[in-house]
Amino acid sequence: MKKLSEQQIIGERGVHLLGGRLLSVGLSFQPNGPLDAGIDGFLELRDPQSGEVRAQWITAQVKTQKEGRFTEETDESFSYLCRQEDLDYWLGSNVPVVLFVARLSDERIFWKALHNWFADADHRRRRKVVFDKTKDALNETALPGLAATVASFSAPGRVVPSTRIAEALNSNLLKVSFPAKTHVAETSLSYSEVREALVERYQSVPVDWILRGKRIYSFRDISMPPFRDVIEEGSEETVDTVEWSESDGDDTRRLFVELLNKTLSEMVREPLAYWRGGRYLFWKLGRGKRSRGYSYRSFEKNTSRDVVKSYKRKDDDKPSYFRHDAFHANFVRLAGEWYLAVEPTYHFTSDGYHESRYASERMSGIKRLETNQSVRGHMGMWTAFLVRQPDLLRDDPLVFTTVPALGLAFGVPDDLWRENEDEDEKTRMEKAQLELL
Repeated sequence: MKKLSEQQIIGERGVHLLGGRLLSVGLSFQPNGPLDAGIDGFLELRDPQSGEVRAQWITAQVKTQKEGRFTEETDESFSYLCRQEDLDYWLGSNVPVVLFVARLSDERIFWKALHNWFADADHRRRRKVVFDKTKDALNETALPGLAATVASFSAPGRVVPSTRIAEALNSNLLKVSFPAKTHVAETSLSYSEVREALVERYQSVPVDWILRGKRIYSFRDISMPPFRDVIEEGSEETVDTVEWSESDGDDTRRLFVELLNKTLSEMVREPLAYWRGGRYLFWKLGRGKRSRGYSYRSFEKNTSRDVVKSYKRKDDDKPSYFRHDAFHANFVRLAGEWYLAVEPTYHFTSDGYHESRYASERMSGIKRLETNQSVRGHMGMWTAFLVRQPDLLRDDPLVFTTVPALGLAFGVPDDLWRENEDEDEKTRMEKAQLELL
């Protein structure tokens, strides 16, 4: 006479309970047949909103208990001890394996991605899976975690397809507009003589001009002070800027880029300074100050940032060095348009201006620990600073506009690469800087 054991019935009820729960949260589940050797079925990722399935699979092993407390169960957690042969089988899988633990009496189900849990050598040695009864409950909030399980399964030697989620890529390019006319005038003076004449008469010398041969070029009207005093009277004229901006000649384009850089430096000269040695612009520190903050609208929200920050040794009130946010400005022409490529970096000083003697070591330290989130936040600050809002009291010769984010149909869940970022980011960066004291 053939028989079905009580445990066989309980196990089958657990599989049906899991299938129903997965369907209720919008996922599909296909149980295995009679040749099941340690995997009870497969669940396929599915977009709950569009209904699109993604051909991305997770294998499921269900352990079912009719009633009573789980092993080591408390109000917060419980555990499950794996047999060594089961563990070897699951960890040898070429797709992620999730262990589901179900209890029929209260229909509660918990889950754990085994390859993630047993990546810890101590966990693997003990063969014990510890479930958090809140975080590991199988409900709608578990969906992102199940999707991340597929992506996190990637490892050398294993190929895992990208998770099909919408993702936007923010560019470090800003589109730049410039005046249609460039002012030109003759002068009999050299570059240093022009500067000396302007300093003598006006003290502060603008930098948004270049001298080639005996001609001064600028987007500003150089028939007016201060340049009126250093050009030959009546020689001032304008040329179409497009003759430079669309020139195919390397020399002409190089001059145009130089004029763009000089003009940008003039526009930001009040809050920023140019460091010739590193060819970048950096935030100035106010006289007598030890830090400088900047409030702005980032990619998502209003925020603020310490754009200049001091660091001091323990038991020493005097700053040891200052870290300044900085960026390399590279003007490039792409598909007939001009863009400013912003490359965030840092400037390390001993006194708020002069470069620290340990600048290269500190730069190496901060770059080693920088993550995607820190670079993105840095870029967001510079974007907000350069893309200025219209101001009736200011007539900027260069106008920067953002480039729309590039939409991608495939991407990596942010939770994966932000696991150690976000709230911990500032702490990590500050710790890295303090270690360099």
